[in-house]
Amino acid sequence: MQAVLSCPQCQRVLAQTDGGFSCPGCQRLYPLIDGIPSFVGEGGSEDAFDPGFFALLEHAEAHHFWFIGRREIILDALKRQVPDMSGKKMLEIGCGNGDILRYLKARTELELVGGDLFREGLQFCRDRVDVPLYQIDATRLPFHDYFDIVGLFDVLEHIEDDERVLRECRRALKEHGRLVLTVPVSPALWGPFDEYSHHQRRYVRRELREKLEKAGFAVERATHFMFFLFPVVYAGRVLKRRFGRAGADSSEQVPDDLRVRPIFNPLFLRLLRLEKALMRYVDLPFGTSLLAIARKV
Repeated sequence: MQAVLSCPQCQRVLAQTDGGFSCPGCQRLYPLIDGIPSFVGEGGSEDAFDPGFFALLEHAEAHHFWFIGRREIILDALKRQVPDMSGKKMLEIGCGNGDILRYLKARTELELVGGDLFREGLQFCRDRVDVPLYQIDATRLPFHDYFDIVGLFDVLEHIEDDERVLRECRRALKEHGRLVLTVPVSPALWGPFDEYSHHQRRYVRRELREKLEKAGFAVERATHFMFFLFPVVYAGRVLKRRFGRAGADSSEQVPDDLRVRPIFNPLFLRLLRLEKALMRYVDLPFGTSLLAIARKV
């Protein structure tokens, strides 16, 4: 599947060349790099995230209860909000290692596309799942009125101008297309992992809903998850702030956040799966993460 591509700068439809894509309007050239079209251009930057983090994530994505549970929650929500997914076009922005793309490809008939700012992530992704991939800047997307679904899974919190990203997602969607996203919530939980991951913020539900509506979406669903484990996470963050080593480099604590603990991991996954079942009927009132589904209006 080849998406219709437009210039991220001037919005003119791009012409394909042997080496990539060219804009007939502003004359910009967008090259193929290792076979992946690159639309980062002058406005993009690869300095906001440590590419080595992709290797660290790979093990956690395969085994950690949070990654497993989040995948299942996303798929369950998609099935309920978009019952007929056959042939629907979906773009995942910030696809990273391709964990969610691979999961959805094996379980749905969606026509999937992945995009990420980091070439290292796209190279990991290409080895794991066979879908079209693009190097993109979420604040300047090369897509217009093309996708039925856009996914942003724990990406929006990394970007300073999150409202612009939401507007770009709306532009990439077809009429009545849906944006599906997850974000971390509760500023009280801010900790070293947020700093290491270059998070700009942790959200509250009201704030995210208002930003979605301002960007031209009607919010169909906004529910927390990690509801049962919120007290555990909150207590852990408070204890780390109170008793952690003063001045410690935040990166030193990252492996602890991603460590798979054999004693607790199966139990925590069962609790997250219980939440998934509850979320079919109610919106959970609090948690460490938020799932939102919004329709383009």
